[in-house]
Amino acid sequence: MILSYFLAEKQGGFIAMAIGIAACAVGGGVLLSAGAPFYTGLSIPLVVIGIIQIMTGASVARRSDFQADDLEKLRADSPAEFRRLESARMEAVLRNFVRIKWLEVVFIVLGFAILLLNQELNFTKGLGVGLLSQGVVMLLFDIFAEKRGRAYEEFVKNQ
Repeated sequence: MILSYFLAEKQGGFIAMAIGIAACAVGGGVLLSAGAPFYTGLSIPLVVIGIIQIMTGASVARRSDFQADDLEKLRADSPAEFRRLESARMEAVLRNFVRIKWLEVVFIVLGFAILLLNQELNFTKGLGVGLLSQGVVMLLFDIFAEKRGRAYEEFVKNQ
């Protein structure tokens, strides 16, 4: 379970990087096209959140193999210590998912509110579309990541 969980985390990291790269490419292309202000507004959340997605995904993908190896060794040497340390770490990880999902919901609500309240195709509406799209994509992504995390947490607690 340890190896399969961290393999899924590594794959999730690569997916987050791909999402971030795509968001930056679209946002950067739109920004460089020097189109209407709507597209400038759209590009900001795509690029800013895309950079965060790339950095987070790279960090998760890079450390997953090392974590899996270290935790496999710890579990073999000291199952009680593995359970104690990994349970505490997973509690923190899952608490962070709650915070992150709330932030994503804020992006969705704010983006949706901007779309509803703004009738013109301007900078602010573009910003709303960008926030809404990034919020939805990342909320879906994190729901699945949290589900994996909860299953792994159960495994850890049963060791």
